[in-house]
Amino acid sequence: MDSRILAVHFHFGIVARAAVTALVLLGVVLSASKVYAQGAASKVTLRSTVTVSEAIVHLGDLVDDAGDLADIQLFRAPAPGTSGTVQASRVVEAIRAHGIAIVETRGITEVVVARAGRAVTRSEIASAIADELIHRGHARDIINLEVRLDSGINGFNVEATASGPVRIVQIQADPRARRFSARITIDGSAIVARGVDVSGYAEEVADVPTLSRSIQRGETISPADITVERLPVSMIHAEAVLSADMLAGMAARRTLRAGEPLRHRDVMQPIIVRRDDVVAIVFERPGLTLSVRGRSLSNGSRGDVVAITNLQSNRIIQAEITGPGTVTVRGTSARLATAASN
Repeated sequence: MDSRILAVHFHFGIVARAAVTALVLLGVVLSASKVYAQGAASKVTLRSTVTVSEAIVHLGDLVDDAGDLADIQLFRAPAPGTSGTVQASRVVEAIRAHGIAIVETRGITEVVVARAGRAVTRSEIASAIADELIHRGHARDIINLEVRLDSGINGFNVEATASGPVRIVQIQADPRARRFSARITIDGSAIVARGVDVSGYAEEVADVPTLSRSIQRGETISPADITVERLPVSMIHAEAVLSADMLAGMAARRTLRAGEPLRHRDVMQPIIVRRDDVVAIVFERPGLTLSVRGRSLSNGSRGDVVAITNLQSNRIIQAEITGPGTVTVRGTSARLATAASN
């Protein structure tokens, strides 16, 4: 590299103009005598804003009509994806050192230099981590693998020419703790050639129906009470209800809190016959149906077999609840006749 390159350092991100003026130019290393190139341009016009893609700013980046001197290296560019400012007088001084007599500034007092870059985002990093964990057998399905980078892990910028994907150099994963640590890089980037260390959580998740509000014991769950959440598999019990259709229309066996995964034993068919309800006792068999009134001796849901008092005979029989206010006795003709009359 030319020994006369300006040693210039830029802040990352949005740089305050006053801070850059104080810090951006650390020194100018010039030869003791000026170098006059054959065929050098005698007059150039300074640009107020320039964007470069390389690590070095060239004379041709800063001025119009640089001619054969356009490729002369003047100073280091800021980091990719950032910008900084340089006092125009310092830039003019460096240009004149290469034999250009007149630098037309048009009243410019400072030059803004931006460097093009490629932003590597947190989501891009997380996606690469997920792919690698799937490849190594730490998870089964990338759709249901959730990767969360630690809060202190940020994205970063690399050279605009570094177009390769995020590549995992090494990775360690602890499935029990659901933690991982990895070193990543971008092929074609000198900035991250040694790798960037990242860490975070990785765990399999699943869609699980939960309640949007608390449900009291015995209350029926409606479709509007159900919401689907993606929860870590480690939080989902083996007996958990995994389908919203299996919850709608069921009743709470106990008080249920909003947001918690539910087990099958937490819900039941809603009570449709209550103790002391007057019900219709239906005695049926193919081709024969008899009906008398009765009184339920206990609460029950559809399909439950409960004790019923036959109000005609005052005898207690066992019948299956088949609908609201209806119980059914099934059997042979002789048995139905006996149950109905006794």
